[in-house]
Amino acid sequence: MGNMHELKMAVTLEHQVVLTLEDGNSIVGLPKWGRKPEKVQIRTIDGAAWVMLDEIKHVTRIIPLQF
Repeated sequence: MGNMHELKMAVTLEHQVVLTLEDGNSIVGLPKWGRKPEKVQIRTIDGAAWVMLDEIKHVTRIIPLQF
């Protein structure tokens, strides 16, 4: 439940995230919702990737500091 909340907040506030996947890999990028509710698109510096929500083990939201 915490992962979905952080992911929804990141999409709404346009924050970048670090997704830790079940296989141990990590993806850093800007999340966007697509047409399929079981997937999220992550825009990285290398391009866009689709990630199944059930493959996400942990979501870390990167919150930019405003000075």
